Amino acid sequence: MPPVAFITGCSNGGIGSALCRSLLSKGYTVYATARSVDSMSDLSHKNIRKLAVDVTDNESVAVGIRKVYEETEGIDLLISNAGTNHTGPLLDTPYEEGVRVFETNFFGCVRLVKNVVPRMGLRGRGTVVVIGSIIGELATPFQAFYNSSKAALHMYAETLRMECRVIGVKVVLVAPGAIKSNIAVVGASVIQWCIRSRWGRFQKSAYTLAHDSFYKGMEKQIKRTRYESQTKAFGVMDADEFANRVISKVTSQNPPQYLTLGGAVRVWNLLKWLSRTTAEAIIWREVLKMPKPGTYGPE
Repeated sequence: MPPVAFITGCSNGGIGSALCRSLLSKGYTVYATARSVDSMSDLSHKNIRKLAVDVTDNESVAVGIRKVYEETEGIDLLISNAGTNHTGPLLDTPYEEGVRVFETNFFGCVRLVKNVVPRMGLRGRGTVVVIGSIIGELATPFQAFYNSSKAALHMYAETLRMECRVIGVKVVLVAPGAIKSNIAVVGASVIQWCIRSRWGRFQKSAYTLAHDSFYKGMEKQIKRTRYESQTKAFGVMDADEFANRVISKVTSQNPPQYLTLGGAVRVWNLLKWLSRTTAEAIIWREVLKMPKPGTYGPE
């Protein structure tokens, strides 16, 4: 029987879709998941099974995992990749937005682990890959809930790795830098709540600040925190290159405990070696600069 992989967040144009394609070359049967099967139309191969799974819903995750175990001998590789973006000042962002981000980015992974890792433990083998982010290690302004959800995810993955040593399951934490994907574009136009006014009205178009925001004069700079990572100037890495390098490592006999690659990784590693005060001052100085056209998305 070929090895089996289960991946979340596989919509067209994203990292998950690229990871699926890379796994095919390794001989895996891949269960690709997203909230909608239609959103995975780019994935078409006899060894890909597409499932509608919403990682924010307990029953949806349980049903999807159960189906895999009914059809196969078990999941060998679990990749928790589903994620959602967040942009906006903390003072302007509603509590519900933070809950939404954590439900996907953090608790989505927790739900997968609870449904899969005990089964891996019974077999005494398996690998879990958690896709985090470099900004879960060092914060950037105006992305607080995304930063925080990834920071929590990193600590969860590292704790899980230690605890899984006694049951034969390996855990790999991947901290991508800038990777070409659709998360910023989709987040701006369809999924993301952009900002909420005092009257509780939400906008779902291109990102805008509330008219009475303390940060109204920084709208372009705030937009850049969402879009700049998708530009060549930021050293964005192609998603297929990222996927191939990650899959090569995590499917090896001895996968690394931690892996980081992508645009801005070298700069971020340098900043992490500096004092927190110095690193924060450098990041804030860069954020305050007036951005160049093309680095802050739709007007």
